[in-house]
Amino acid sequence: MPELPEVEVTRMGLAPFVEGKVLRQAIIRVPKLRSSLEGLAQKLNGKTVCRLSRRGKYLVWHLVDDKGREGWLVTHLGMSGYWRLWQLPAPEPTAHEHVDFVFDDFLVRLTDVRRFGDMRWFDENPFGQKPFSDLGWEPFDERLTPEMFARAMKAKHRPVKEVLMAGDVLVGCGNIYSSESLFLAGIHPMRMAERISEKRLKALFAAVRQVLSQAIAVGGSTLRDFHGVDGADGYFALRTNVYGREGEPCRKCGSIIKRIVQAGRSTFYCPKCQK
Repeated sequence: MPELPEVEVTRMGLAPFVEGKVLRQAIIRVPKLRSSLEGLAQKLNGKTVCRLSRRGKYLVWHLVDDKGREGWLVTHLGMSGYWRLWQLPAPEPTAHEHVDFVFDDFLVRLTDVRRFGDMRWFDENPFGQKPFSDLGWEPFDERLTPEMFARAMKAKHRPVKEVLMAGDVLVGCGNIYSSESLFLAGIHPMRMAERISEKRLKALFAAVRQVLSQAIAVGGSTLRDFHGVDGADGYFALRTNVYGREGEPCRKCGSIIKRIVQAGRSTFYCPKCQK
C-alpha cells in the first residue's frame, strides 16, 4: 500500500506542474472507486488548481473557479494506485487507467489496478472533517515535540507497532516504515507502548522522522505497483534493515531476522537488537 512517503513523493512530483493551472477536462472512465464518481467531472472542469497538499496518505487538490468559489478534491491511492504525468498527446489509456485530469499541454492519469482508491469532493474545507478529524499528528509538524509524542504513546495500552500503524497518534507510519523505525530505535514491536520509557519513545520519534525522510528522499518504496509521477520505481525497500528480510542476517549484529503477525500484518524485527 502506498504510504506517506509515496504520497509525498507524488505531491512533490505533481505540484510544480498542476499548481496555478486550469484543469480543462476531467475524464472519468469508471462509475466508482470506493466512492461514487457520479457528477465529479462537472465539479472539476474549468477550475484552477490553487494548491496540492497532503494529509496523512491523502492527496488534497484545492481548486477555485473563475468566480472565486472554492472546492477540494480528496484522493487516496488505496492499495495499488498511482498518478502519472504525460505530455500531450498521451498514450491511449489501458484497462486500469481510470481517470485523466487534462491541462493545456499535459494530463495527469490515475492508475488503480485493484480500484481500492478513493476520490471525494468537498464544497467546504475538509481538514476539520472526517476522515481528517480522526487522524493523528503529521510526523514533521513543527508543533509536535518528542515529549508530546511520548505522552501520547504512553497513553496507549497496545503493542507499540500497532499504535504506530493505527495513525491516531502519528500518521503515515505504515507497515514497512514502522518496522524500520522500531529497529532503528531498538524497540521490540510487541512491547506495550505504555511500558516504554520516555527516553526510548523520544528515540522512536526521531527514528520515525529519519526513516520517513530517507524514504521520501529516495522516492518512496518499491511495493508492487507504486511508481512516481515520471513512472520511476521508488527504491527504499531495497535498503531496509528488517522489512521483508525474514531468515536473513541482521545488518547490525548478524542475528536472524524474525517475522510475526500483528493485526493481520507481517512484522519484521531483530530479536537481539530490539528489546
